[in-house]
Amino acid sequence: MDTKVIEADVLVIGGGLAGTFAAIKAKESGANKVTLVSKGKLGKDSVSTFAAGVYMMNFPEDDKDALIRTYTYSDSFGAGLYDPEWLNVHLDESYERLLEMEGWGVEWEKTPNGKFERMVQKHGQLKCMFHGTQLMEAMAQKVKTSDVNVLGHIMITDLLTENGEPGGRVTGAIGFDCRTGEFKVLKSKATVLAAGACTYKSRFAGHKFQTGESYAMAYRAGAVLGRFEIGEIHHETSTEYDIQGLNMFQGLGGKFVNANAEEFLHEYDPVLGNKTSMPRIAEAAAMEVRAGRGPMYLDMTHFTPEQVRKLKVVLPIPVRIMERAGIIIGDRIVRKMEWAPAFLATNAMGGGVFTNTRCETNLPGLYVCGDAMARSIALPSRLPGAAVTGARAGRFAAEYSREAKEPGIDERQVEMLKKSTSAPLEIKDGIEPDHVIIALQEAVIPYDVVVISRDDRLEKAINELERIRDEEVPLLYASDAHYLRLANEARNMVL
Repeated sequence: MDTKVIEADVLVIGGGLAGTFAAIKAKESGANKVTLVSKGKLGKDSVSTFAAGVYMMNFPEDDKDALIRTYTYSDSFGAGLYDPEWLNVHLDESYERLLEMEGWGVEWEKTPNGKFERMVQKHGQLKCMFHGTQLMEAMAQKVKTSDVNVLGHIMITDLLTENGEPGGRVTGAIGFDCRTGEFKVLKSKATVLAAGACTYKSRFAGHKFQTGESYAMAYRAGAVLGRFEIGEIHHETSTEYDIQGLNMFQGLGGKFVNANAEEFLHEYDPVLGNKTSMPRIAEAAAMEVRAGRGPMYLDMTHFTPEQVRKLKVVLPIPVRIMERAGIIIGDRIVRKMEWAPAFLATNAMGGGVFTNTRCETNLPGLYVCGDAMARSIALPSRLPGAAVTGARAGRFAAEYSREAKEPGIDERQVEMLKKSTSAPLEIKDGIEPDHVIIALQEAVIPYDVVVISRDDRLEKAINELERIRDEEVPLLYASDAHYLRLANEARNMVL
C-alpha cells in the first residue's frame, strides 16, 4: 500500500456546524490528535454556511413543558412524531451551545439592553438571529485555533473496518483529493461522521455538496440506517434564482398569494396561515397549481425600511441577490417574487444512521451527528440539532479513543475501495455524471411524486431508480479528479 496514512485519535468527516462542534469538543475532551476532513474549504462548503440567519432557541426561562406539548399535539409541527429522549437532550443543552458560539465570535442580533433578540416564527417558535455566513467563518476560525488538523477538498468515500469486513469496528476512512485525485487513508481510534444529508443537488442555494456520502459509506460499512420515510421536507425558493431565507421572510410578515393575487394559505391552515410549515406551503402550492391558480408569489412589498435593514444584516447573501435582481431598491422591497417548492430530501430532518444519545452507532468506534444521523420529524434538527449532536459526538468519541486499542488497516480493503472509487477513470466511453444526476432528479423530485404522493407514481419512480442503478451507474466515467467526485456523488445519490 503506497498511499500515505494519516493517523488521528478522533477523525471528523464533515465541515459544517456539526462537524466543527465535534472537532472542537473532541479536543476539549482530551483527544490529542484530531483531524477534520471537509469536501471543500472549511467554513465555505457546508449547508451551515448558507443557513438563513435564524436559530430556533429555547432559553432557561422558557416553558419547556409547553414546547414539548407543541411537538405532541401540533398537526403542523410533527404531530407527535418526535424522539422524546433526544428532544429533552436538545432542550437541556442548546442554550449552552449558543453561549459557546457567542464566546467563539459568532455575531447575534441583540436588543438595546444587550439580550439575544428573538423573533416569533411559525408554530410559536422563538428564533435568535445571527449574521449570515459569519457563523461558519467564526466556527472555522475556532477549529483552527483549537489545534485541529484540517484537510480540505477531500471527498471521503468509504469507512475502513477491522479485518476489512462490514459490521466490524470502524478504524478510519479513505477518500481522494478533489483537485489532484490523490488517495488519502486516515486511521483513527474513533470516527465522527458529520458529512451531512442528501438533497439530490436540488434547486436550492448551498446544498449542492449534500450528496449522501454519510449514508452510503455508513451503509456499506454495515451501520443501521432508517427514518427515510419522513425525510422530504419541502422548502421554498424563488423561481428566478436559488435563494434561502424563508424563516425570516415569514417571521417578518411575508404573504403568499396565487396568480389571482389572493392569499390562499388560510384555506389550508386556518390557524397559522402565512406562517404555516414548509411542507404545508408546498402542498398548498401544488394544489393551487392543479386548480389553475398558479404560479405562487411571495409578497414582501409592505415591509418597512427597518424590516429591510434586518434582512440585510441577517441575510446578506439573499439580499445581495435580491438587490441585483431589482427586488430590493434602497430600503424597500418593490416587487413580489415568483416562488416555488424545492426538494430538500433529508436536509434538516429525516433519514440517516441510527444512534443513541451518546451519538454511538451499532459499529464500535463510529459516532454520527447532524444531518448524517436519523432524526425524527421534530428536533433535533437544523442548526441547533447540529450544534447539540456535534458537541456530544465529539465528546463521546474522545472518551472512546482514550480506551481504544490502536486500530489496524486492512490493505486488501484499502485497495478494493480505491479500485471501486476510481473505476469511472477507467471507462473511456460512458455516461457523464450530470446525465445520471438529472435522470435521478426527474424520477424523484416532481411534485406528484413527493408532494402529492400516490402508490402508483411512487412505484414508477422506484422502477426508474432501479433502472438507473443497473444500467447507467456502471457506465459512469470521469476524465479527471473533479469528474471523479461528481461520479461518486451520483453513485451515492442513486444508492
